[in-house]
Amino acid sequence: MKTEFEKAWLFACRVLTFRRRTRHELEKRLGQKGFSAGVAGHVLDMLAEYGYIDDNIFACRWVEQRLGKKGIRGLKRELMEKGIRGEIVNEALGGLECDAEYGAALELIKKKLARRDEAYSLSRLAGLLNRRGFSSEVIGRVCRTMRDGWEDRF
Repeated sequence: MKTEFEKAWLFACRVLTFRRRTRHELEKRLGQKGFSAGVAGHVLDMLAEYGYIDDNIFACRWVEQRLGKKGIRGLKRELMEKGIRGEIVNEALGGLECDAEYGAALELIKKKLARRDEAYSLSRLAGLLNRRGFSSEVIGRVCRTMRDGWEDRF
């Protein structure tokens, strides 16, 4: 017969096989499964000790993978929703330059324009970037680039 700790450990390991998770996400999943807070805390401490969960690494990888789809504001919101502490979020996003966000926004717009033959208005493209969490400075810069460089597309 398995103890509650062993069941919680196996469950947490199974959850981690699908993708990396934050400590907060795993704690939430263990609670939903009905494991006590003490057992869940012990499992999380052991997972952290073995290096299976690390919010710093998670945040950095999340930013690397999602920058093309979201702006800095959007990435910050996503990381905070996943339970990452503010200082870790700021550290992960601190390494980004404004040019990286601008390049990601420009690539997103290029992909959007390549998918359809019809023209998009600048306000519609700006709204897309705003919903994705790009800063207003980057949105303005992209719109100026689009207006100046690709006038015939609109």
